[in-house]
Amino acid sequence: MSNTATEVISDALTSTSPSADDILDALGNAGYHVIRPEDGPAWIPVTPRSLAKAQRIAALINDGKTLQQIAAETRMSLRQVERYSAAARDMGLIERRR
Repeated sequence: MSNTATEVISDALTSTSPSADDILDALGNAGYHVIRPEDGPAWIPVTPRSLAKAQRIAALINDGKTLQQIAAETRMSLRQVERYSAAARDMGLIERRR
């Protein structure tokens, strides 16, 4: 490993539109041990109430709010907001930012 992780990540970020997978691939190619995230969220809302919460979280994210701001506004824990946002992203409710 002649390159530091910082150098590898910096090089990966200079590509046209780097994704998280591009960065992980670059680290793996440089000899670093890479643990990939799980596919999709561990939990998907199924009740009408939980689906409504996921939709509300998605709307707030699409409005540009951070997860911390959403947690404060909705009086939910940050962990709950993270779970609902992961589910909303998997359901296609969150718009991609450019």
